[in-house]
Amino acid sequence: MKTILIPGAEIYYDKNFLSPEEATTLFNALRAKCAWERRRSSFGAAVPRDETYYAVIREPATSILGASIGRCPGFRNCFPSRLEFKRLLLTLLIPLCNLYRNGNDSVGLHADAEPEMGPVIASVSLGAERLFRLKGPKGTVAFAERLPHGSLLIMAGETQKNFKHEVPKEPAITEPRINLTFRNIEHN
Repeated sequence: MKTILIPGAEIYYDKNFLSPEEATTLFNALRAKCAWERRRSSFGAAVPRDETYYAVIREPATSILGASIGRCPGFRNCFPSRLEFKRLLLTLLIPLCNLYRNGNDSVGLHADAEPEMGPVIASVSLGAERLFRLKGPKGTVAFAERLPHGSLLIMAGETQKNFKHEVPKEPAITEPRINLTFRNIEHN
């Protein structure tokens, strides 16, 4: 895993986190088994990607009590057994899966700075390569990378306080992409 050196950010990147075979197996299972839906924003407009939400319930000692509460039966069974996801699943929740059907689907510039979600975001990209951009307070691009199939990007520390990120529209892309966003919900 490579550390990306950006002042005010803590970013780690592994272009080859999953082998092509592992990434394809996971992509195909998620695409087929999840109940993807296009939600509406609080303003009534359609969100420009399909989503489904999950959570792994755990005790303080990190033993998993249940699998997904989303609409993908046996979600944890979608992962090939030897993947590092097992370690991630013991410490992080899986609240969001995004399906970008093609380059017309996107996520606008935003920060995930909700205090109850904690500072760590682990993001796994599957399927079509898409541009991911991290921008500073004045809109300056601090990091831009086409995230390939099977890659892992981790944002931690003060990244969400100091930067915003996006996956912009790319109309020339015709293939789908799935993004798994791992977050840890801190509750009292």
